[in-house]
Amino acid sequence: MWLSRLLVPRIVVLFGAALAAQAEVSAPVEPLPAAVDLRAEIDRLGIGPRSQGVRPTCSVFTVVSTLELALARVRGEGLRLSPEFANRAKNLATGRVHDGGFFHDILAGLAREGIVRENAMPYAKRFDPEAKAAVDDETLAAEATALRALIGKRLHVVWIKPWSEGTRGLSETQFEAVRRTLANGLAVATGMAHSRTLVGYRDDKKVLGGGVFLTLDSALGRYGEVSYEFVRTELCDVFTFEVLPEPKPAAKKLSAREG
Repeated sequence: MWLSRLLVPRIVVLFGAALAAQAEVSAPVEPLPAAVDLRAEIDRLGIGPRSQGVRPTCSVFTVVSTLELALARVRGEGLRLSPEFANRAKNLATGRVHDGGFFHDILAGLAREGIVRENAMPYAKRFDPEAKAAVDDETLAAEATALRALIGKRLHVVWIKPWSEGTRGLSETQFEAVRRTLANGLAVATGMAHSRTLVGYRDDKKVLGGGVFLTLDSALGRYGEVSYEFVRTELCDVFTFEVLPEPKPAAKKLSAREG
């Protein structure tokens, strides 16, 4: 099962769990670069911007694009993933038939159902709860199961700011965590009325708040920008994926004769 973890303060929870154990996290010591830009790497991997069209699926695209970059770190190559499958998985997990949704519901769907390649279940212009995949059910299930296992083994969801009713904006510690995540080469999913993926930043004293974040924006179907001030004041929930080391192979057990 995937784990969800807050960066600061650090909280470890299972998907949907209400109970959490809190611990102190030491402040980062390494200075951050004045600018980080992941766009060239994202394009090289073949996982650049794409359009959600008229559907209200910005949060689905944001989750999937954030996952794509983290998964590329694990696999050593890009893999274009299916927002359509992620949307369906979310509905199966929640028991509701709805187009789009919240980060936590989409992540719950991925944790339960896995994910597949885009060309196994292409994105449709219009929402169809009965939409069929481009491959047979057995192939679809096998691929979803394999990717679910890989993601579960090598990636953790890290909540920088979990959703909480009536709260908006980031603390300075959370803001720092966003920039540090980007400096480490990973994307950051940001949610509000419209969700976007952060893929870089640039300090600029002439801009409100002291700089801009680079975004991957499915409503625009291209890269964009938002100010530091916007991120500090408007966001409702923020997460990223932490890449875990590959597990060490199990030690070989010696037989009685070998021992």
